[in-house]
Amino acid sequence: MDTLQTTVPPPPPFLVPWPCLLDEPITSPKPSPKADSPSKTQQKTFAQALSNVCDTPLSQLPQPCMKGDQLAIEIPEEEYLAGFNECKFNLHGRIIWPKGSKPVTIDTVRNKLAVLWKSIGRWGITSIGRGYYEFTFTSLEDMKRVRAVASWSLNPGVLKLFAWTQDFSPSTQHQSTT
Repeated sequence: MDTLQTTVPPPPPFLVPWPCLLDEPITSPKPSPKADSPSKTQQKTFAQALSNVCDTPLSQLPQPCMKGDQLAIEIPEEEYLAGFNECKFNLHGRIIWPKGSKPVTIDTVRNKLAVLWKSIGRWGITSIGRGYYEFTFTSLEDMKRVRAVASWSLNPGVLKLFAWTQDFSPSTQHQSTT
């Protein structure tokens, strides 16, 4: 009795949708490889990608120093100024909620403001604690238009905006009872 031998073709190569799992970066979208053609880049396993080590020499890292009883890292002046310059279209703000109001999420605040600021370009919001927020805008004009309104009604809360300062800290602000 003759046995019929069949060969099962190998499965097509697994396509990795995350470029970080490839040894070589993808520079442009490429058509998916045919099942019988070998891949041009060596693909990493997920475990290999997680254990990927960046060999940065310690000499290139900033050296920590002690300032009083705190560990500090010196930031080069040009990088500090570049970061400071990125904040030129920022505002600080505080939402004052009526007594007994339930706390809301930052997404709720963002959604309420998106309705009010629909004519504004791209903007962002970050909670910095104690009811204070930092707002980022992509243009000086947008920041000025938002700041021109004394307070924004969030129904039931009220958002009051003020100029961004580099040394602002919510913990040092006096809490208002309004």
